[in-house]
Amino acid sequence: MRFFLLSLFILTTICHEAHAQITGSKEMVEISAGEALEWNQKDKQYTAKGSVEVKQGDVIINSDTLIADYREEGKNKGIEVYKITAIGNVVIKDSESIAVGDNAVYEVDSGLAVLTGGVLSVTTPTQKITASDKIEYNTVSGQAKAVGDATITQGTDKLSAQTITADFVKDAQGKQSLNRTKAVGGVTVKTADETLTGNNGVYNAKTNLVEIQGNVKIVRGPNVLEGDRAQVNLLTNISKIYGSPETGKRVKGVFFPGSEKK
Repeated sequence: MRFFLLSLFILTTICHEAHAQITGSKEMVEISAGEALEWNQKDKQYTAKGSVEVKQGDVIINSDTLIADYREEGKNKGIEVYKITAIGNVVIKDSESIAVGDNAVYEVDSGLAVLTGGVLSVTTPTQKITASDKIEYNTVSGQAKAVGDATITQGTDKLSAQTITADFVKDAQGKQSLNRTKAVGGVTVKTADETLTGNNGVYNAKTNLVEIQGNVKIVRGPNVLEGDRAQVNLLTNISKIYGSPETGKRVKGVFFPGSEKK
């Protein structure tokens, strides 16, 4: 999810169905609101209220209220926004993804955006990330972090844990894709054929391999495998489970007649 940087000269107007076009650092920013656009020069804040919509390029932010905190730069007192706060029914869209939450705060200097409240989600063309506590995204590092009952879904495969950290990369055309995912705490991986559980896990998007460590269990139909760590190829649907010579943890399997033998 790309978030825009607002370095702008703020136009002030207060009216019903307010509307403003603002020249930004790279592209023009257009802000419209159902109730008002307010400029508080004392507190250095710009506030839009009522069915707010902000557009810059292919990025659109919708919310009930939007607050932009700014500082004055240079002799001409140019305005540079350093924090953007969207409050209530927040939806952030660009050409590749949609982020949803009750509230969102974007720290422009660090590039960190945090969504909180309600049903939190970030949907891309190939994955969907959800969480109950918060979703963080850093526009500089390209890292997303989902905290609290976190899930990442791709097709019929689903990874869940208490915390999921996903690293995204851009290709030569500038399109963003998932590179690597780390899951911590109560990890569960569900595929079309089996369910894996363990303490921690790592998913490599390039190889489509999932590695689970700690108290690992693989359940396929009535069959159960247990061990210290496991590796699953989501393309070939081949699972491998290992013991731990260091701790004496052995691999254990329980198989039933007539069940699948994979």
